[in-house]
Amino acid sequence: MTVSAHKKKSMLIGVGSLAALTVLATAYCWWNTDLLSADSFCGGRLGGGDAQAALDSTGRLSQVRAQDSPRRAEFACTLERTSRFVGGEEQRVTVGTAGEQGAFPFTTSVWKDPAARSYFTNGVTGAVSPSGGYVVLPKACWGKVGGLQGSQVVRTEDSVVAAVTATTEKGAADPAGLARLLAHAARQVAEKAGCGTSALSAAPALAGPSASRATDVRSVCALPGFALPKSVVLVGRAEPDKERVNAGSAHTWACDLHMAGSAKASVSFAATSDPSLVQAATTGTDALRNLPGLRGVAGPDQAVLHCGGADTYFAAHWNTAYEGALLDSVGHAATAYAQAKKATFQNFLDATADAHACPRVALP
Repeated sequence: MTVSAHKKKSMLIGVGSLAALTVLATAYCWWNTDLLSADSFCGGRLGGGDAQAALDSTGRLSQVRAQDSPRRAEFACTLERTSRFVGGEEQRVTVGTAGEQGAFPFTTSVWKDPAARSYFTNGVTGAVSPSGGYVVLPKACWGKVGGLQGSQVVRTEDSVVAAVTATTEKGAADPAGLARLLAHAARQVAEKAGCGTSALSAAPALAGPSASRATDVRSVCALPGFALPKSVVLVGRAEPDKERVNAGSAHTWACDLHMAGSAKASVSFAATSDPSLVQAATTGTDALRNLPGLRGVAGPDQAVLHCGGADTYFAAHWNTAYEGALLDSVGHAATAYAQAKKATFQNFLDATADAHACPRVALP
C-alpha cells in the first residue's frame, strides 16, 4: 500500500469514527437530556421548564397522553421522563382539571398524609408533595371548570370545588417544581375560563413539613393536653409512635400520626382557615349539624367553628387499616366504633380551641 493510500484509509476511518461518535452523541442528547425539548406541553397549559423541574431525574421528558382543546378550559395531560442510556429514575405525572367535593384534601384517602405536603403561602389554595398536589381554582371558577371522563367534559355545580390536580404515577416529583407546574396550569385554566385572579400569577411560596418525631402521648401532635382516648389505643396493634407536623402556613396546620403495631394504622388531623376550603366544607352537604349558640357546624370527624380570627375547619381522617382494627376491637359494634372516633375528634377540638381562639363545643 502506498503512503498516499494509507493516508486516505486513515482519513476515512477517522471520518467514520467521528460520524459514529456524532450519531451516538446526538442519540444520547435526544434520549437522555432535555435538549431541543418542547417549550410547553398540553396546549401550552404546562410550561416546559416547570415540567423539567417537577420531573428532575435523568432522561428525556415527553408528553405521552393529552386531552385538551383550545375551546375549553378542561384538560388532562401525562408527562413522562425516561432514559435509554443512563440508569435514572423513571417518572410519570398526570396533571388535569377536576371537580372535588368538600374539603377534599383532608377527607379522602386519595389525598394521604396532609402533614407531609408543602402548602402554598402566597394567597393560592394548594399543596404539593412528591406523590402529587393540587391548586384550588378561584371561587368564580366553580361551576365553570369541570373534569374529563374519557373525551367528555364533566360539568360541575357551584358547590363542587374546581381544581387542578397532579398525581405522580411513577417515581417521585420535586415539590417545588410541581408547585410551579400546577400554578402555571391553574393560571392558564382560569384565564381560559374567564375567572382568573392576580394571586395565580405570583411565584409559588411553600411551607414544608417538619421531620418525623416520636409522639408524646400527653401532647399528641405537639398539642398540649391532646391525648388519644383509651378506646383507640390498641395494645400490640395501634399504639402512638411517630408523628409529623406541618405548622409553617399561616392558614393550614396538619399532623400525621403513625401508630406502632400490626395494624399499620395512622390518623391525620388538620385545621385550616383558608376561605376556599372552609366554604367548600360547608357547601352542598348535610353531614354537618348546627351547634348551639351559633358556634358553628360539626359532624363526627369534621367541624367548622366561628373562631376569633376567622371561621376554621377541623378534620380527622383515619386510614382504612386503623378503621378496620377499631371495628375488630369493639366486635364490629357500630355504636362503640362511632363513639371511639368521636371521642378522639372531641379531644382534638378541645386541645386546639385556645390556639385558634375558637369556642369550646360538644360534638353532636
